[in-house]
Amino acid sequence: MIPQRYRRFVLVLLLLALGVAALRDFSRLGAALPWRTMDEFADFYCAGLAFDRGVSPYTYEPLRTCEHRINTGPSFRGKLFAGNPAIAVPAPQPPYDFVPFMALARADYSVARAIDAAAIVIAVALSAIVLSAIGVPLALSVAVFALSAGYVELNTAQIAPFALLALVLCGLALERGRDRLAGVLAALTAIEPIVGLPVVVATFLLVPRARWALAAALAGLFALACAIAGPKALLEYVVAVLPAHSRSELLFPFQYSLTSALATLGVPSAAARLAGAASYLLLLAAALIIAPRTSVQLRRRAFIVFVPALCCVIGGSFLHQEELCFAIPAVTLLAWETTGRQRTIATVALCLLAVPWIAVWGAKQLFLASLLIVATILVQLRLDLRTSLITFCAIAAAIYCFELAPPKLPVPASMPAIYAAGELVSLEWRDYTALRSTHDPLWFAIKVPTWGALLASLAIAASISRRI
Repeated sequence: MIPQRYRRFVLVLLLLALGVAALRDFSRLGAALPWRTMDEFADFYCAGLAFDRGVSPYTYEPLRTCEHRINTGPSFRGKLFAGNPAIAVPAPQPPYDFVPFMALARADYSVARAIDAAAIVIAVALSAIVLSAIGVPLALSVAVFALSAGYVELNTAQIAPFALLALVLCGLALERGRDRLAGVLAALTAIEPIVGLPVVVATFLLVPRARWALAAALAGLFALACAIAGPKALLEYVVAVLPAHSRSELLFPFQYSLTSALATLGVPSAAARLAGAASYLLLLAAALIIAPRTSVQLRRRAFIVFVPALCCVIGGSFLHQEELCFAIPAVTLLAWETTGRQRTIATVALCLLAVPWIAVWGAKQLFLASLLIVATILVQLRLDLRTSLITFCAIAAAIYCFELAPPKLPVPASMPAIYAAGELVSLEWRDYTALRSTHDPLWFAIKVPTWGALLASLAIAASISRRI
């Protein structure tokens, strides 16, 4: 029997060895390293350039022309755009999101890209530090965000990390009783509307002292959007751009939404969209009941905004892997603050959510990095040895089995229509995603661990709230 004082030493050595091996494998990604891909930065850059020149970034032109000028080279994007002159990728964010991209669009593209990469890395790092300040170990907060936010968001160059930072800062402000500041930060989560709506509603209803600051910050965002796009264009964004884009990825394999899952299973599109929208509203209502009660039971005011953020990435009508990081703060805090069976379930759920399954499935070099993340979470949360080994081995086996059959998707050689310059680019994108749809059941199965983890986490929060 190994003495207790030597077990930690052996464990540290094993983690270090796994870390070195994971770093070596990660470096072998080569051209697929996240700071070399940043797939969607070109879309945001071109949208910012359009706004800077006083034209709409939501229409087919000038977005298509700009993206074809920038997306060149041997990457997947470069080859896709070179072989498909009609393709364009939408950037369907609210106008106020493009203020920094308007500034970046005035700089050289490579310089702007480097600035954005640095900003994403800083936002994720600060999110980990802030989550640690709320009360979890820094090693745990770094582990839960390393791949789920760090790798995923940098790989796609999404703006979700900035909304994530606003979310965890809002949680910290609530923990420290700085409600007015929490109101401002809650408004800033509207950088990503999918999380912004539930967080804003929860803050307004559940934190009375934050209301005026929240209202003022929202008014500022509204004024900024009007100044950039104009009131008419802003209204068009709400009533035309968002609905068109929400319908554009019905069968896109990268979708995690309930709408997409139902459509994949054969449910008619209208019913699938209705179910997705209804689930989002239903879960928002549930969050408003569960969040304050969980907050009281666990004596953590951060749950007032963390639980709605968790609920916003369950179901819905439009959801990508990049938005799943919004569930991480709630699940991390649940795993840290609970005991017994609830702690075990929350910890396993956190391990599953910390692994970006689709990304890992497509890049074998992330296999060891994923196992390092899982091992670190299990060690930090001190799950019993038997459960830890079962969890670690089950996740390792699942990833390995998926990687035996790498993901394959059709890539359209050309688009099936000619698009008018003034048409919404989401209409072209709908045709593109339809051509990339697949009947491969593995694309459905790869999402099951994440869906299970999200539902299990919500069930834990709900069971805690029922104690009152």
